[in-house]
Amino acid sequence: MAYELHCDTCELDQTFTEWADANWAASNHEEDNPTHWVTILDTQPA
Repeated sequence: MAYELHCDTCELDQTFTEWADANWAASNHEEDNPTHWVTILDTQPA
């Protein structure tokens, strides 16, 4: 699986193979930047 992080406020674009790693990075980014909202996208085709 591949998960992409996208932030609504900055140019954060990261890709992870594990959901837990993506979630950890998103949580840390939002904690460090309280006005940012990070979306985790599952890039696997349906």
